Amino acid sequence: MAESNPADNEDDIDSLINCGICLSEMEEPKALICLHTFCVKCLKKVKHPPGQITCPLCQEDTLLPKGGIDGLRNNFFIIQLKERRAIRGTGEFKMQCTCCGATDRAAVARCVDCNGFLCQQCVDSHKPLGPLKGHAVYTIEELRSGKVEISKVGKIKCCQNHKDQILRFFCKTCGIPICHVCTVVEHSRPEHDYLTLESATEGQMQEIKGLLASCRDVAKRVDTAIKQDDKVKTELNSVMDKASQDLITTKEKVIHSFLKLIEDDYHSNSEKLQKIDAERNTTIDSSKANLSNLQAKLNNAMDMANQVLTSGSKHDVASNYTTLTSTLKQLKQAQVVTTSDDVSFVKFSPNRSEQVLKPLGHIREKTPTWQLQKEIGKDGEGKLSNGVGVAIASNGDIAVADFYTGEVKVYRRDGQYKLSLGTKQGIQLGEASHPWNVAVSHNQFYVTDATGFVNIYSLMGQYLKQFPVKSPDGISSDTYGSQLHGLDIDNDGHLLVGNRTKKYISKCTQDGTHISTIKVDIRPWFIAVTPMGRIAVSPYSSNTGVYVLDQTGKHIHTINAPKDAKSWHPTGVCCSDDGVIYIASFNTGDQGGIYSFTEDGEYLGCVTTDVTDAHGLAYTCDDGDDKLVVAQASGYPAKVFTFK
Repeated sequence: MAESNPADNEDDIDSLINCGICLSEMEEPKALICLHTFCVKCLKKVKHPPGQITCPLCQEDTLLPKGGIDGLRNNFFIIQLKERRAIRGTGEFKMQCTCCGATDRAAVARCVDCNGFLCQQCVDSHKPLGPLKGHAVYTIEELRSGKVEISKVGKIKCCQNHKDQILRFFCKTCGIPICHVCTVVEHSRPEHDYLTLESATEGQMQEIKGLLASCRDVAKRVDTAIKQDDKVKTELNSVMDKASQDLITTKEKVIHSFLKLIEDDYHSNSEKLQKIDAERNTTIDSSKANLSNLQAKLNNAMDMANQVLTSGSKHDVASNYTTLTSTLKQLKQAQVVTTSDDVSFVKFSPNRSEQVLKPLGHIREKTPTWQLQKEIGKDGEGKLSNGVGVAIASNGDIAVADFYTGEVKVYRRDGQYKLSLGTKQGIQLGEASHPWNVAVSHNQFYVTDATGFVNIYSLMGQYLKQFPVKSPDGISSDTYGSQLHGLDIDNDGHLLVGNRTKKYISKCTQDGTHISTIKVDIRPWFIAVTPMGRIAVSPYSSNTGVYVLDQTGKHIHTINAPKDAKSWHPTGVCCSDDGVIYIASFNTGDQGGIYSFTEDGEYLGCVTTDVTDAHGLAYTCDDGDDKLVVAQASGYPAKVFTFK
């Protein structure tokens, strides 16, 4: 930032001596702690609580001295600039005499030693008086003619408390210039420590120079940060335009099918894009506002520091030292925070299939990754001994079928144990002995176990009823030792129940009424229904794929092991709202993982390999974040992964 003397530029002088409130030339300028200066009359019009006032420009609070607004420090530098401007002018000189205080006599000269303007009568009084004979008095014409250097005029300041004494000392204790009488009276030693003004200002100027250099560095970083915000804003506008265009294009491709669903989804996504746009622009604008405010403070403080250093007197240095150095020190420590490039990341991801609940796709606000969020059932009353099946309720509760304890343990959204379904007392009515799997509707839990029954519980854990399912031959599952295992609720709200010892899946209502039986070519272990109504089934055998079937049980395709899988023994399977199929795999060497595929079997990627003896899987979209819960057997806790 180039240094200049504002006293040498008329435009700069105008900007300095004009009040920021009334925009006119300041009368009796008063400086706030932030160094912004206003007319005393304007400050008195600003509403403020007792004891402090807020700067109308930068909103920084200034504690008021005992005298209130009138007690604020006069900005002598502004006063001096006004005087110099009046001297430099070519028109009528309108400054009044500051010596005798007469308001009807215009000043015709200036006394350097008295540091004031003199009317003709006061000029005449200087000549005969002994103490005033040696004073340097210059007429206004002499000052304007250039015979006297204006910068040399008014360098000597007199004490406000002792009018006939020159300020020659600096009280380090109070941080103000003082006169000789002050050193004896108000600022006497040992309570006060003082030194000559000459000695004090030498060190003060060096300190101000150092702080000024540091603040210049901060100002450069602020400039860079503002440019970064502009860059991010430009990139955001670009990706917002692209995302919006992608959204419109995808809408036009599928507009002839599921028209109402498409329109609803389109408006939802559009509103989300607008919300993201507004929120992120607000974030950037807020950042820029903070940076601009900091920039303004830096510029103001640095300008004042430059003014003091380049054109101020020693008195100016000493008078502004305490406030100026305090402000510069604060600004030196200012944190310059830029807007992250992540703010400009927005992506519209079209769905691969048109026949889904979210036909157009999803908006990703940031680059997502799967992360382990928490473990549940690790210890305490709800400790899991052998988790197999898992389900997630609409309220966020997580239910895990614990095979060894004979219970289905329910945990709250935060992972804290809540309650259990079933008992440990054998195969009796209403008791889940060795539960395999669990599903949940809006108001009930459904549990499969070795009894050949589906057991129903309320969300509060109360046993309600149980019912068997039917084989393709009409044989009830409770008559021949069936082991009901796979369990899910389809898109119509019907239960699908798989028998892991027989090759069929039964469809029934949620109260147990039989609807139909679907013959399959494998023994179903875990079941998941996709948004398209397909049925993904993991077989009760190792090293085979997951079958994807239609509603009649017809085989569509098989999802086989992905190339990066270290082992492939598919167990748990679940499906997200946008048609992604998640499959858990394990082996005894703890080389298992969770993998994701499209409904058509295209491999999407590995969710995690941080699982041991993985079994049941459940998916939910909680507050906009995808979540997967995996049950782990052999005494390991269930794990919750979130896609953030």
